[in-house]
Amino acid sequence: MRKKYSLGSSDDISVIFVVHGGELETKAALLAASLRARMGGRIRIVAALATPADIWGEISKSTYRLYERLDVELREIVNPFGKAYPIGNKFSALELGGDQGGTIFLDSDILCLGMPDLDWLRRFDAALKPADVALIPTDVDYWEPLYRLAGLQPPVKRVLTSCTSELMLPYFNAGFIWMRQAASFAAQWLAIAKLIASASEIEHKWPWLDQLALPVALQSQGRQVKVLTERFNFPAHLKPLRCGADQLFCHYHELAVLPREVVLMELIDELRQRWPELDEVLHSSAAGRAILEADSGSEGQSAQDVLITGLPRSGTSYLCRLLSERPDTVIVNEPPQVFSALGESVLPWGIPRMYEELRREIRNGRPILNKHNGGRILEDTALGGDIATPYLAEAQSPRFMLGTKNTLAYLSRLPAIQRTMPWVRCIGLIRHPYDSLTSWSRTFEHLRVASVEAQAIAHPDDPALAGWQRKSLLEIVSTESPALRRALWWRYLAWQLLDARDLRWMRYEDLISSPREMANRLVEGRPLPELSPITSAAELTDEERDLISSVVCEVAERFQYVL
Repeated sequence: MRKKYSLGSSDDISVIFVVHGGELETKAALLAASLRARMGGRIRIVAALATPADIWGEISKSTYRLYERLDVELREIVNPFGKAYPIGNKFSALELGGDQGGTIFLDSDILCLGMPDLDWLRRFDAALKPADVALIPTDVDYWEPLYRLAGLQPPVKRVLTSCTSELMLPYFNAGFIWMRQAASFAAQWLAIAKLIASASEIEHKWPWLDQLALPVALQSQGRQVKVLTERFNFPAHLKPLRCGADQLFCHYHELAVLPREVVLMELIDELRQRWPELDEVLHSSAAGRAILEADSGSEGQSAQDVLITGLPRSGTSYLCRLLSERPDTVIVNEPPQVFSALGESVLPWGIPRMYEELRREIRNGRPILNKHNGGRILEDTALGGDIATPYLAEAQSPRFMLGTKNTLAYLSRLPAIQRTMPWVRCIGLIRHPYDSLTSWSRTFEHLRVASVEAQAIAHPDDPALAGWQRKSLLEIVSTESPALRRALWWRYLAWQLLDARDLRWMRYEDLISSPREMANRLVEGRPLPELSPITSAAELTDEERDLISSVVCEVAERFQYVL
């Protein structure tokens, strides 16, 4: 439910964005319509038209008609940096806000989802959201020369990048800027930007010149800056929209992002029905037509996402096979993009984005990578099938259940994944240590020697690990005996499974007692079987059993495994 705000009068507020020919024309049209729909008829909306047209392109007659219908002012601007730096249009656009009242500058690749509290914004000289990620150096040594150009010292204040939580000096995404006395600030912002542009000793300044100059210009004018949350500038290109809450402005960046977000596509449909002129603009360009032809998957938003993890060689691939044979269910066994998604940052926003992208590919009938044989999910990847190949999934409805599986990587990052996907149902498997470790010793090399240091995710130097995790992994690295290394690793993983919150785990032995019934219980949230003692018939010597038992006995007992 949206919070109720006293939104205040909009009479002295201007909202400004840049427009010119090409794809930006389509984006700006969507933004203009969303602003008028969500912020009302009284607020001043200005489209800063980049000139000359032989550099930036002409806008269509349908766009002129749309702006006239929306009561959007068209004001011509000239980029102070010329065609070499298109972002430079922002400096001239912000100046159009004047020095009376307040100005909101928006990147054109934004959609307005709600009315901000204007009275609250008026309390501040400036308000911006920190950058999504740190694409420039974060150390003070990099920033000192920037501030020195303006005769300033770097501030004590720090911000955290909103997606990756990197601590750095004030550095903001310039997609949403609230500014009082915008014209005077725009002049100072441009002056600082020109100083930085001409300073040969400053590196990493293109294309981030505008954002590098922003905090320096703000401090040079003594501006009181309010650090905003993602509600004002939500990075939909990096996170699914439902990862946030009560967003006001959605920064999608690329038009290709729009079809994966039902809320945005529904808004566009609403705007098209309200203003037929917008429909004309969209039909007049290839970029606009691509949006109209896209499948938004609006019926799939209530579908269940499932995450499958557990200890290696505990039957997780077999579980994938069982679940994949359920009606309207698609399971992806070890999608290769997991590692890049988890490696993006401490909070793996790439995982929910991966699920959204997989859903879109499946809905559109395009193949995805999966571990299968002739369309059937492999139930044992150790039997010559540990390679993902194109797989054409069959989903009967847009609300199909989608599950993905990974053992080591998912298990190590489970708390962080659950923070980015609180709706996902997590399930896991474990197997008697004697049986698991016997299998480890005979299958994959990384399991046979317990090569924790060679893992792409959850190696001892992984910055996302907690202290106890790193300590446990370093103990494994320092151990010479492969058998003891394997036992220590099993113990480490078993504790993670046991300690995980909001995860439904099952023993492999219980799963195979009634495979389909038990698999259904796991994903449907039905009661799981009560634990009873389980022994193992693994072919191990007494010495091997004793070595394993000495290390894993405490955690194994929690699963009622008899050693």
